Amino acid sequence: MSESSYVSEELTVVWLLLIAVVVATYLIHSYKITLLPPSSSALLLGVFFGILSRVAGLIHTLRFSPAAFFYAFLPPIVSAAGFTLKKRSFFDNIGAILTYAVLGTFVSAVTFGLGTYILVLLHIISPTSMGAAPFAECFMYGAAISSIDPVATLAVLAQSNTPPILYNLVFGESVLNDAVAIVLFHSIESSLGSSFSVGTIPAVFFRFFFLLVGSLVVGTGVALACAFLLKRFNEYYSNPDRWTKSGHEASTDGLSVSENQEHHKEQSIDPTVYEMSIVIMGSYLAYLVAEVVGMSGIVALFFSGICHSHYSYYNISDEAQVSIRRLFEVGAFLCELFVFAYLGLQVATMSHSLDFGLLFSGIPFAIGSRLAMIIPCTKLINRYRKNKLPVNMMRMMWAVGLRGAVAYGLVVNMPSGEKKEDGAAGIGIPAIETATLLIAVTSSLALGSTTGPLLRYLGLEGKSDAEIYTQGWEDAHPDSLQTQSDAQFDTESSLKIHQRFKEFDNSMLKPIFGGRIQPEEDCMSDHQEEEVCLSETKNIRTAA
Repeated sequence: MSESSYVSEELTVVWLLLIAVVVATYLIHSYKITLLPPSSSALLLGVFFGILSRVAGLIHTLRFSPAAFFYAFLPPIVSAAGFTLKKRSFFDNIGAILTYAVLGTFVSAVTFGLGTYILVLLHIISPTSMGAAPFAECFMYGAAISSIDPVATLAVLAQSNTPPILYNLVFGESVLNDAVAIVLFHSIESSLGSSFSVGTIPAVFFRFFFLLVGSLVVGTGVALACAFLLKRFNEYYSNPDRWTKSGHEASTDGLSVSENQEHHKEQSIDPTVYEMSIVIMGSYLAYLVAEVVGMSGIVALFFSGICHSHYSYYNISDEAQVSIRRLFEVGAFLCELFVFAYLGLQVATMSHSLDFGLLFSGIPFAIGSRLAMIIPCTKLINRYRKNKLPVNMMRMMWAVGLRGAVAYGLVVNMPSGEKKEDGAAGIGIPAIETATLLIAVTSSLALGSTTGPLLRYLGLEGKSDAEIYTQGWEDAHPDSLQTQSDAQFDTESSLKIHQRFKEFDNSMLKPIFGGRIQPEEDCMSDHQEEEVCLSETKNIRTAA
């Protein structure tokens, strides 16, 4: 069989898998099947197509490299998350989100890594299943597993009547947690050349904090540069003087000024394609620049998406606005589904290396490390937060800690510490890959499918934020005689911070980088903004 024919057959199998997953997802949403989230169906279909690929002899080629995952499939997901983010809700809860995503990830990684290393010392996990540096590898394993991937949970929460505060916290933690886990993983990886020990952990944490801040600066800077360029394009394109030859208020070539402008507009190019190209290429440029300078491309890409939606989005034409939103949605949708299907493919196609210590300890450690970070982080948040989070919501936050493709993508790229025959560094520890795949598949199928019923069991379905805060206040004051209706909740502090930033943004940033300038009394919510965007979309489609 020729190489070109072999590649064509491989792509045919993969393409058929993706089409099957899209159809299954459509049916799940149409019939509101909450017990089988789209990610779970993608996993199961991936296993089925993986078995078919074995029969067809496509085992090796269907296993794509980690570079394909991190440079091709993950960026559209992260970029869309930043671009479609409800910024007001996100930044109103930024303290709680950062506590879960940053501090919580670090606590989870250390808990999981230490527990695994203790089992290695006790020979419950065979040292031969690890690489040349078991201590560092256990912590890298912990950093990878601490990467939660609640795409399946978010899909179920979106279909359920979920409290907005719960959805915002889960969404905010999920989009930042992946980036934090990746930064932490690579920070530990960079310390492998030296003697990695417990004393090295604080240095890793500070390096990890430096990478986060640096990545934020890179992503924001690249996005603002693109917004500045698009604003100049917009000013030039909307300038009426450019439609005349001299710019004077006189007729040209026998035409009036207005007729001349219309004539040149008909002959001019449509800017939609060029505007969309700058936004898309600018987003990916932030990812590449961050990777080149040693920062986190994921963090840079996420905040680049936020800046593009806040500034660049309002510097482009109406057609480009509608198209760019749909393009981000479609790209993220297809990449998410394919990534889960890819995990299913690996179950059937990869050669598994079994270490029963790793297999049987992985899931309990994943659940326990999630609990070890949720309890102290929630207590810390409630200590400084006036609107307390209730106990049942803390339990729900614990249950939505799914592990997925990011965790598997990291461990596939984990250095083994051994040298190949050509002198290159060895990549991949098969026993850890198999254990991570088991954790990802089990959590996605089991926890993802039980999210809806658990939401109802904990009494969170249909609750408003005010009811959640009331319950949190009652949990914090169990012996108080004050009635539920007497509880007062603080919303002024976040409004004041938002108002101050809006004033600075309107007066200093938006005149330079563009954006929708809001009057002081305009307090349009994210939901209202979304309704405006949908209305604009319908008007444009009607006009077309």
